[in-house]
Amino acid sequence: MVAALKKFVPDDFAGRFGAWWNGREYVPSGDEEASEPVADNDPVPDELVSEEAEKPARKSPDKPKAKPAPADTQGGVLSPTESRIAALEVLWGEGRFAPGSAEILSRLTDGMKPAEAGMDSRFGVVNGDPALVSHLMGTSGSCPVIAEWRRPCADRFKLQFADFDILFGDLDRPSFEPGSLDLLVSTDAFAFSDHKSGLAVRALRSLAPGGQWIVLDTVRGKAKGSLSPAFASAWAEPQICDDHEIIEVCESAGFDQSGDEDDLSGDVIQASRTAFERFGQNLEDKLGERIHQVNKAVFMRELAWEAESWKWRERALAGELIHSKMWKFRKPAE
Repeated sequence: MVAALKKFVPDDFAGRFGAWWNGREYVPSGDEEASEPVADNDPVPDELVSEEAEKPARKSPDKPKAKPAPADTQGGVLSPTESRIAALEVLWGEGRFAPGSAEILSRLTDGMKPAEAGMDSRFGVVNGDPALVSHLMGTSGSCPVIAEWRRPCADRFKLQFADFDILFGDLDRPSFEPGSLDLLVSTDAFAFSDHKSGLAVRALRSLAPGGQWIVLDTVRGKAKGSLSPAFASAWAEPQICDDHEIIEVCESAGFDQSGDEDDLSGDVIQASRTAFERFGQNLEDKLGERIHQVNKAVFMRELAWEAESWKWRERALAGELIHSKMWKFRKPAE
């Protein structure tokens, strides 16, 4: 992994990331002698996480002071927000903003029937990523309506799904048209929502009678401990609740639970570990020459930030400090 970074980014950023990845003190002189390994509970080195990095990225102007780059960015320079998304996709895979796998996607849509030919069927996605949307399009045969609250992620969706509706706004107030969706899928929406009841009410309102809401979310486990290192790369501070709270909120809004809850923690851990193992090859295959177009400071900071948080999150999932669970709710037929 570090060797691949040094190949493409042969400067101090690769050295900083390499020192952190191997648990060594960062030595600007390039000394490769390892120092004492960093303990699991040690803080992230200051070289990798600054005060600016601990906050959601501020929107940066897309237009440079010099002549604007071509629309396809060939030969140009990616904006800071585009560089953040590039880092996530190099780590997790094409179209992914977080660990994912075919197994997880299959479990999400298990038993889903394609829409009948000629039906104007639509599904909604909240807090998802392009890989999820593509899978749902293929499985359901429906058109997506994408609700997104993170501007860099919304911009990435527009590149791949320019012909479909993309709604930008607050996470807990997705502005779907009432009764317009046959299916709604959300990932970690409750974990980052300020108003969880409001999210559930909006979800119910957006679905047609008999419509289904698939919820994949992170909830607290029985173990006790700090969650902050596990969400160091979050776009906002998480507000994780217990699993029974999600069920209560959804049923209070008017949903019926249409199946037992399903624990996907093991699949998420495996997806994360697999992504780290193939990172070096992904860097070469997926990014290639575009590494010279990214904002290196933003790209490397996002990469280190994301990798650090998921190393902690793997431990939190394995130690049952948190769980990744799925529920399927249905709006009653009228």
